Amino acid sequence: MIPLDEGSNMKLLIQDLRNKTSDFSKNCVVLLDADRTLCEFDTSRILNAKASIDFTEIKDGFAKHGYTYPGFKNMAEIYSRLNISDYKRYSNTTAKGIDLYPGVLEFIKNTQEFADICIVTSGVKKIWECIIINHNLEKVLLIGGTHNNIDDYIIGRYEKGQIAEFFASNGKFLIAFGDSDVDSLMLKKANHAVIVVNHRNNADLLPHLKTHSSLYQISFKNYYHANIRITDFKNFSKIIMDLIT
Repeated sequence: MIPLDEGSNMKLLIQDLRNKTSDFSKNCVVLLDADRTLCEFDTSRILNAKASIDFTEIKDGFAKHGYTYPGFKNMAEIYSRLNISDYKRYSNTTAKGIDLYPGVLEFIKNTQEFADICIVTSGVKKIWECIIINHNLEKVLLIGGTHNNIDDYIIGRYEKGQIAEFFASNGKFLIAFGDSDVDSLMLKKANHAVIVVNHRNNADLLPHLKTHSSLYQISFKNYYHANIRITDFKNFSKIIMDLIT
């Protein structure tokens, strides 16, 4: 059951991180946002259409609260109206239709040789559980939550930042990928941050990263940000190796 208050949510998140990363043996950790970072689409919206969920109600919650705990708690309450069976079924059918960006699978599989990898999602966790299984990525740790009767906590902007802080405070060399304002704190705390250009050209994210010392960008559009190093998923595994050796 997802807690009613932000403090309890954070305690459960940190405890789960301690438990699930106790066997992390690499000095480098890679944090990957999910929707619009690893794939073109917001997978939650695809599930919404399948389940006849009105996105306006979710959007209104964020308009009122921002990307804070109450906004994401509102979203979780809406998804929790689905019974568990339907929630899993819609998540599974949504995952089957998702194509990851070119190079993502190669990047993850190559990078796992020298880094521990976490996908950190503020979207529907169950969709990304299915995607991980579909692509045989079981060694990737998934962090998230969106259903009261399945998950123990939820992930918003502040929580993403605290996840990055958790690894940084444990001496990990941190690399983070994201595309939006929700990822801003996570990217700011990373040693190296990778922006994946999204449908809004990252307009809500870039102002938060003006002072970051090491930025890269990946784009699958005919658009790149000026003065930010350009790379792609396929080659970034080698870049990480060079950075940590």
